[in-house]
Amino acid sequence: MPTTTPGGRRRRVAPAAFGLLAATGLALLGWAFTNQADDPPAPSRDAARELSQPSPTGTQPPPAAPASGGTSESPSSTTPAGTAAPSRGPAATPAAGQPASGISAPRPLPASTPVRVRIPAIEVSSPLHALGLAEDGTLQVPGGDRYDEAAWYDGSPTPGEVGGAVIEGHVTSQGSVPSVFFDLGALGRGDRVHVDREDGTTATFQVYGVESFPKEAFPKVAVYGNTEGPELRIITCGGVYDPEQRRHLDNIVVFARMVTSS
Repeated sequence: MPTTTPGGRRRRVAPAAFGLLAATGLALLGWAFTNQADDPPAPSRDAARELSQPSPTGTQPPPAAPASGGTSESPSSTTPAGTAAPSRGPAATPAAGQPASGISAPRPLPASTPVRVRIPAIEVSSPLHALGLAEDGTLQVPGGDRYDEAAWYDGSPTPGEVGGAVIEGHVTSQGSVPSVFFDLGALGRGDRVHVDREDGTTATFQVYGVESFPKEAFPKVAVYGNTEGPELRIITCGGVYDPEQRRHLDNIVVFARMVTSS
């Protein structure tokens, strides 16, 4: 006959409580898998830069540089430092810093901290905050209360200056909830990106390439290298989400050049 002492009741309650906790944990795990967002949009072939022909300036784009280590869900798992080689525009399109429609190149802007990025084609409007490098040399990533905001890499030019300004942001939160750049891969050539600056001006960029790269083959020089005019790179994660590594396996990079300022 079961004991009715207080100690006996505790002995019977403990296994029941453990079973309830285990069942709750399994339910939460099942919810995470069943509610995980679909893979983010992948760039279309039509959006890729054309690299098969010489560019109008007669220069070939620099070769892709191998990636170094990084954090699991960093938008870029590469080290930006030390990439001084020029990063030219795509072949069969105008040279870097030249608009695609034959309009004369806009005058570069003086330095001014970016405060917001707007991408109408994918309904993005996000404040920007500055981030630098982590101790391992990789880009710091948005976190805390600003996790779902985009960030500007403060080791790159400010958007509108000569050079490739770098903006980054997360694609999802823990692989399940879409974040600020979830739809970045859906951009195409000709889409516009507006960057509002602290001095009250807005630099407008036109997309000329959207590509996906395995994180182990990130094209560091093409992304972080010098350009002849004001350009923009937007980086996020993409591709398949690996639940064991808790990260997406690829990086999506948008290449754009400034076409107007106001």
